[in-house]
Amino acid sequence: TRFGAKLLDWLILLVPNIVISLVVGGAATTFRGSLSARSVLASMITTVLAFGYFTLLESSRGQTLGKMAVSIKVVGADGRVPTLDVAMRRNAWLLLPLVPLLGDIAQLVIVIVIAVTISSGPFNRGWHDNFAGGTAVVRSN
Repeated sequence: TRFGAKLLDWLILLVPNIVISLVVGGAATTFRGSLSARSVLASMITTVLAFGYFTLLESSRGQTLGKMAVSIKVVGADGRVPTLDVAMRRNAWLLLPLVPLLGDIAQLVIVIVIAVTISSGPFNRGWHDNFAGGTAVVRSN
């Protein structure tokens, strides 16, 4: 369920990411994969956009659009909607691509660690949930 929600969220973010990449990065640089200053700027903007999307929605309502679609939500250790600070810590790994060269590799490693910790932990909490102070993903009404 969590994977499905994340997939839906990334599909939702795909449209603005494509528009930003074409407008800021330029169509030629986007599709050739070059590292021009414009394509790096587009990458930075889309990275911050994703971080903002997950952080702001989780801290304001406990759910992203993907989580709403599959009826799950994030709660803090106290059972309430996470605070902005907690949501920022929970999603901090999304900012790793801002680190030149190693950021994408580090993010891939974190994704694997999160998946393993969700599937192997007794409370289905990922590393990012523990890092954020004990958030949890639960069924919503």
